[in-house]
Amino acid sequence: MNKQTVEKIADQALEEIALARVPKQGKINNWHLNEELYYAKKRKLEESRTNVSLGRTQEFVHTLLSKIDNPLVFEFTKRKNSQLKRVQNLNSLRQSDQDSGFWDLKDIVGKKQAIIYGRSINWYYADSINREYRSHYEPIDVYDFLIDPTCGGLDIEEARHLGCYSVSLDKRELKEGAKNKQFYKWAVDELLNGSGNYSEQSQEETNKQARVYGTNILQNKQSNDPTRYKFWRWLTTWQEDGERYYLVLDNSGRCIRCQPLSELFSTPRGMDYPMWPVWTWAAFPDMTEFWTPSYVDYVRDIFMAQDVSINQMLDNAEAINKPMRVVNITAIENLAELKYRRDGIIKTKGDYDINRVYQTVKTPSINTPIEVYNLLEGIQAKASGVTDGTAGVADEGGKVGIYEGNQAAAADRFGLLNKSYSFGYKRFAKLYEIGVRDHLTKKVAVDIIGPDGVEVRDIKRTDIFKKDDDFGVMVTASNAQTLASEQDKKLKLNFLASQAQNQKINQQKSFEMQASISGFTEDEIEQLLDTTTYGNAELMSECDRDLESLLEDEEIQPNELANNAYKQRMVDYLRDHKEDINMQQFKRIAAYIDSLDQIIMRNEARQFQNEQIDQMRQAAMIPQQEGEQPIQQDLLNQDQPYGEV
Repeated sequence: MNKQTVEKIADQALEEIALARVPKQGKINNWHLNEELYYAKKRKLEESRTNVSLGRTQEFVHTLLSKIDNPLVFEFTKRKNSQLKRVQNLNSLRQSDQDSGFWDLKDIVGKKQAIIYGRSINWYYADSINREYRSHYEPIDVYDFLIDPTCGGLDIEEARHLGCYSVSLDKRELKEGAKNKQFYKWAVDELLNGSGNYSEQSQEETNKQARVYGTNILQNKQSNDPTRYKFWRWLTTWQEDGERYYLVLDNSGRCIRCQPLSELFSTPRGMDYPMWPVWTWAAFPDMTEFWTPSYVDYVRDIFMAQDVSINQMLDNAEAINKPMRVVNITAIENLAELKYRRDGIIKTKGDYDINRVYQTVKTPSINTPIEVYNLLEGIQAKASGVTDGTAGVADEGGKVGIYEGNQAAAADRFGLLNKSYSFGYKRFAKLYEIGVRDHLTKKVAVDIIGPDGVEVRDIKRTDIFKKDDDFGVMVTASNAQTLASEQDKKLKLNFLASQAQNQKINQQKSFEMQASISGFTEDEIEQLLDTTTYGNAELMSECDRDLESLLEDEEIQPNELANNAYKQRMVDYLRDHKEDINMQQFKRIAAYIDSLDQIIMRNEARQFQNEQIDQMRQAAMIPQQEGEQPIQQDLLNQDQPYGEV
C-alpha cells in the first residue's frame, strides 16, 4: 500500500478517534467517583469531626464478583456424530490455551471492570510465528477503548470503527518490525529521528491519571522514557473501498502499519468481512448505547450517604461521652476539676445553685443516624439485589426453605448479568475457532481424557476441521445460574426417584432425565446406556467420519479399531441411502467394507477372549457349592492365543 493511501486512512482514523471520545467522556466523572469509593479515597469533611469509610463499595463489588466468579467456559459441541472426536480435540486445545494464557484471572479482572465501569472489553486473536500457533487473550482498560457511537450496545459488528490506546513499543521493536516488513520503514525512520512520545498526555492518559488509588496520591505512573513510543491499535472501515483495515498509529496520525483485516483473519461463512477481534459485554446492555451504567453507579450515592450517617453517629457518640458544657467560671475555683476524675470533687465559690453553675449542651441522639443507615441499606438491597443473604452473613434462623428461596431469587437476579456475559463469551468462542482455523498449522500436544485416563495426543488442523464444517457452542452455567435451578433440580430428582417402581413409567427415559439433571452430557448418557458389544460412541463417530471421507472421494486406510458394529453401521448406511448416493460412492464404500474383514476378525477374537477371561475371573470369586470342582487359578494367568472367528 502506497504512502499516500496510508496517510488518507490514518487521517480518517484520527477523525474517528475524536468522534468516539465525545459520548464516552460523559461517563468519566462517574467512573472517578466510583474509583474514589472503591480505592478508599479520603475527602476532607467540613461538617464532621470523624471521617470513617465503611468500605461498602469494596464489600459490594467483591460480593457481586463472588456470585459470577466462575469462568463461563465455552465448550464446542457436535452438530453431527462424525464431529465427536474433532470436537474433543478442539475443546482440549481450548483448555490448554486457557491454562497457559491465564484466562481465569483475566476473566475476573474483566468482570471487576464491568461491575465498577459497566463494561468488560477484551481483545482475542491468534497468530503463528515460524508456524508455531499462539493464542492471545488481552483484557482492555475501559479508559483506553473507543468505539463508533452509532453501533449501539448489542452487536459490535455494527461498528464502523473501534480500537484502543494500548500499544507500547521501544526502538528495538520498531527497528525489528521495519526489518521484517511488519511496519513501514519510512514511518519508523520518521519516529526514530524524533524523540519518544511516551510522556505525552492524550485525553486517555489524562483520564487515567485522575484515577484514584488507595495511596491517595495523584501522579503519572509512567516515566519519561525517550526510547519508548505509544500507539493506537485502530480498526476501521475505509470510506473509499468499504474494506476493514487494521492500523497502528500515534496521536499525530503517523501510521507504522496499515493492513487489510482480511490478510490477518479469515472471513466466517455468512459474513462479508472478518470479525472485529474484540469481544465485550455490559452489566446492563442497552440497544442504543454502548457505554451503559454500572452496578456501582446505582448504589454509589447510597453508600456515600451511609458513610455520612455513620460519621454523624460517631460525632454524636463522642459528644455524649465528651460533651460541651456551659460553666459559670466565677463560681468554680479550679476549672481543671471539671475533667472527670474518680471520686473527684468540684469546689465552688459561695452559695450557688449548681444548675446555674454547670450545664451540659444537649446532643442529638445516635439512634437517628442508625435508623437512616438501615433505611438506606434496605433501599440498596432492593436496587441491586446484594443483600446479607447474598453475602452469606444473614441469620436465617434455620429456615432452610426460606433461605433456599431467597438464594434462588438472588440467583435469578444475577442471572441477568450472566446472560449478558454469556452472550459476550459466545463471540469469544467464535473468535477462538477462527484463530485455530487460521493458525494451527503445526501439530500441538493436548491432554485428552479417555477411557484409560488422561492421555497426550498430537493434533493438527485437519484433526479438528473439515471443509464447510461448523460446530455448536455451549457456555457452561455460572454460580448464579446453578443456584437458580438448584431447587428445581431437587424437585425433579425426588419425583423421578419416587417413581422408580412405577411400571407405567418409561424407566430408560427416567434414567436419561435423571442423568441429564445431574449434569451428564448427551454423549455420556449414551455411553452409560450402551450395554451391547457394539463398541462405544467414539468408534461410531469414527465410522461416520470415515463414511464422510469416502463420500468425498478421499483416500483413507482401514480403521484398525473396526469391529462388527463398525461394519454393521456402514452396511446400514448403504441400505438406508440407496437413493442418496451414486454408483461410484456405493462401490467405494463396499470395497472399503471388504477391506475390513481381517481387522474385524482380529478385534472380535480379542474381544471374545477378554470376555472369556472376565467370566473366569468372576467365577473364581463365586463361593463353590458342594460337589463342584475348584477352578484352576493358574488358567487365568496363561497367555491365550487370539484364535480365529
